[in-house]
Amino acid sequence: MKTAFFLTGTAILSATMLFAQTLDRQRDFPVRGEITSTRPIVGALTVELSGGSGPSESTSVNADGTFEFRSTPAGTYELRVLGVGGDVLHQEMVFINGTPQTLAIRLADNSNATRSTGLPNASRSMDNTISIQQLSHKVPPQAKKAFDRGVRAEAEGNHQEAAEAFRQAVAIDPEYVDALNELGAAEAALGELADAAQQFQKAVDLAPEHPLALPNLSIVLAKLRRFHDAAIVARRALKIVPDSGRIHYILAACILVEVGDTDEALENLERSTSEVPKAHLVAADLLVSRGRTKDAIKHLEEYLRVAPPGDADRDKAEARLAVLRR
Repeated sequence: MKTAFFLTGTAILSATMLFAQTLDRQRDFPVRGEITSTRPIVGALTVELSGGSGPSESTSVNADGTFEFRSTPAGTYELRVLGVGGDVLHQEMVFINGTPQTLAIRLADNSNATRSTGLPNASRSMDNTISIQQLSHKVPPQAKKAFDRGVRAEAEGNHQEAAEAFRQAVAIDPEYVDALNELGAAEAALGELADAAQQFQKAVDLAPEHPLALPNLSIVLAKLRRFHDAAIVARRALKIVPDSGRIHYILAACILVEVGDTDEALENLERSTSEVPKAHLVAADLLVSRGRTKDAIKHLEEYLRVAPPGDADRDKAEARLAVLRR
């Protein structure tokens, strides 16, 4: 298939807070936010912050979409919006800067459990990603027919039918690496992340340097909040695809959650900006916290230069830039 590497990848991290010129890590401040959606929001929502210096916090969303955490220490957090029954409607990384701030969260049109995670999506197999294992492995004709049916179903956006076809291909040929990768990608699209991780792991076990299954495994592990494991796999993947901005972004997110603001996290953010423009926003946040205002301004200016005109974060980036230029 000719499907592009890392289809419709979106940013792992999203800087949604207003900038402040100084960062006070010793004090806790209220963090307020507002949730908007182009579709009606059904049922009660909860916002959860985890991964900072203290225990996880959660708060209910008011009828008008607003919410508030009364006292939150500065740091990097995973923010999740949970629907009825605990379904994950939205997930992103936020940097609480130690001053009163407001988070703006926009739910995607297709928001439902595990779909709008702010993480890159799993990649499909491509004709030119052939490993030694694949070259030496002969695929049975019936498995190839099932695989082709899955490809057609996926092209039509029918993830369920595609998953069933790829599952049949794998049942016929358990060592069909591309079918395992495709099955994982289809299951990930359906929100079946744990199952997807298993398929990608099987593919990696058969072809340890597979240039799609290995990055896909890191992406899904991050979506499962297994950040430590995701970082290990991301580092392996970067040895195979060293120029992948999205995997540098995955690694940066994992480091920020597991360790915090480090030089390695910033370096990976900066290496991801060519593929993930929003990495400029997160890098700018980290630079502000380090007192490197001029470098933060450069990142915001570059983001505004490359971001699409209708990008939802443009207004916020312009506001931050105006604050920093004062």
